[in-house]
Amino acid sequence: MKNFKILKQGNCTVFLMMLLFLGGLTSCQPDDTGDGAESSGPPTIESVALTARDSTTTVGRRQTSYTIYGNNLGTTQEVYFNGTKAYFNPTLVTNNVIITSIPEDAPYFDASDELRVVTSEGEATMPFSIEQPSPMIVSFTPLAASAGDIVTITGEIFEGLESVRFGDTEAEIVSSTTTEIQVRVPEGVVQAFLFVETAGGVSQSTQSFGFKFVIYDDALADSWWIGGWAGTQDFENTERVKRGDFSIKRTYDGGYSGFQIGNGGATIDLSTMSAVKVSIYGGEGINDVKIVLNGNDGVGKVITIEEGVWNDFTIPLSELGSPAVLTEFWVQEFSGTVPAVVYIDDLGLI
Repeated sequence: MKNFKILKQGNCTVFLMMLLFLGGLTSCQPDDTGDGAESSGPPTIESVALTARDSTTTVGRRQTSYTIYGNNLGTTQEVYFNGTKAYFNPTLVTNNVIITSIPEDAPYFDASDELRVVTSEGEATMPFSIEQPSPMIVSFTPLAASAGDIVTITGEIFEGLESVRFGDTEAEIVSSTTTEIQVRVPEGVVQAFLFVETAGGVSQSTQSFGFKFVIYDDALADSWWIGGWAGTQDFENTERVKRGDFSIKRTYDGGYSGFQIGNGGATIDLSTMSAVKVSIYGGEGINDVKIVLNGNDGVGKVITIEEGVWNDFTIPLSELGSPAVLTEFWVQEFSGTVPAVVYIDDLGLI
């Protein structure tokens, strides 16, 4: 019996200590309601901070997390950026704080520039704008043109267009929409990347405009010879033309037959060149072709041609054996399926 009484007293002691410990934990928990009062009355917004840095701001970026500070926010039902409803996790809302993210589709141009919070007791607003993202260049056509010709640039987020440059040379803007820009090619531009500048920043095209050396541009360059096997070619074709008046129509009559042209004049030094650029239209029956320089088919580049459209390729010389000079160029049918047809235009070096 004596042992039983000692055990019972020990259990009571442990139980009392646990109560005291739990009471201490409870008293240390943060007060999410700020002053301890429940949310009552219309909300107010005091500031917004970038969640990752906790620095206040009145300008935000899409798909970025922000913390909204204010009062009476505990019953928040909806949050809007420029009229677009934003998602927030209710468990991250307190009487003084909302953590949310600006929606991907929230407008940034000609918008209300307003943050709005709706609670069960009312709503609050504050001036808040969204940064315009950088422009996005998807493509441009033609790939090469003469001074004064029109180049059409397609892409996204072209609102607030400020300038278009060919390298460092400013171009005349003929027209522009949110997804398309038309400009005139400036004088003196031989080869350059395109730059589009808006209020959201500057973007560079992935492909360069023009050529450092033109092999075919409505006509084969001087002193070049024509060869090939198991097929025919027409250098003044008008059926499918990328730019200008003509393209090269190549018909492959035999499996793995080849279109071949060569330089019979002065050696073309490739030390200042970086890639071959060519446009190929996929005619009936075509699939893969192999680009080969100087007859070195062991290091040629196999590319897939989509039928029914112009395919633009920029192939680094490093993927073609890194030759020091250029003597000849092949486009070899490489799927073994014949007959097949391609149209070749805007062939050169950059």
